[in-house]
Amino acid sequence: MAVDKEASAVDNKGMKHPFFLLDSGDPLEFSEIAELFKQNSTSLWGATTNPSLIAKKLSGKKVTKEEAFDLQKEIVLEIAKIVPGAVSAEVYADKNTKAHEMIEQGKEIKKWSEKIVVKLPTTIEGFKARTELRKAGIPINNTLVFSQEQIFAICLHEQIIQKTFGSLVNPEPAEGYPPFISPFVGRLDDKGIDGMMLVEHGMKIKKLFEVKLWMLEASVRKPEHIKRGTNAKVELLTVPAKVFREWFLQDHPKGVHINLTPIEYWEPPKNLFAIKTLDGFMQIIESGKLNIQHELTDIGLEKFAADWKTIISS
Repeated sequence: MAVDKEASAVDNKGMKHPFFLLDSGDPLEFSEIAELFKQNSTSLWGATTNPSLIAKKLSGKKVTKEEAFDLQKEIVLEIAKIVPGAVSAEVYADKNTKAHEMIEQGKEIKKWSEKIVVKLPTTIEGFKARTELRKAGIPINNTLVFSQEQIFAICLHEQIIQKTFGSLVNPEPAEGYPPFISPFVGRLDDKGIDGMMLVEHGMKIKKLFEVKLWMLEASVRKPEHIKRGTNAKVELLTVPAKVFREWFLQDHPKGVHINLTPIEYWEPPKNLFAIKTLDGFMQIIESGKLNIQHELTDIGLEKFAADWKTIISS
């Protein structure tokens, strides 16, 4: 596997990064890719799932909401038996889902396995849910991240949480995982924007805070995304099976080169660093002083909800 070892990062616990995760809802793919890693003298560490991937696995079936939740649990637990590291499992949320609904789902999902990291959308309601779930010591993967402001908000929120609640939400690696931030690279590329620059700038923003957070590069579409993520020293990379196969085989399709628009670095206003309380944090995101809204986050939520509804019987 052509990983640039010199670009890999070592955290303060001596753990070598990046860790590789498979982005899939199919346990059979996990067995296949885990074996591919083994053949290349390395290992698949973890997993990410979402409603779209679960719906794809259940394609053709119609089930009740309760049955869908049970099937998601069954699939996630199968995956957890294969990978040694974290498994991200997502709450069901659309644009109308309230925080209390996400909190209830998140607490239930976390009961499935010690390996679970609960995925929440990076929205105002998602941050309300994040507060309560983090207070309960549950690790969170903030998903559908498309802007530097969203990354800054996650870091600031986590800093307030960790300083307020201390060791309750700050487990050692042997006991759990730090929270994750999941910027979606490929979906920005689809819009003609260089999504990897969001990851690169996001790593710079993350260093402005003294908090335990791992950057999880998501929506990986090609081997180049893996290489640039490794060079950027992200802690985690989640990749679909198709791209892992290309990466291991070094069968990198040439394709058509598209000039992507670069993302300029967003310099966080100094006054935002003065926010020390959860109430103050909610005030700045609800007022838009720290703008966490993004069109692609809304579109992503709608897509997840639409995919999930394809398997739900009326």
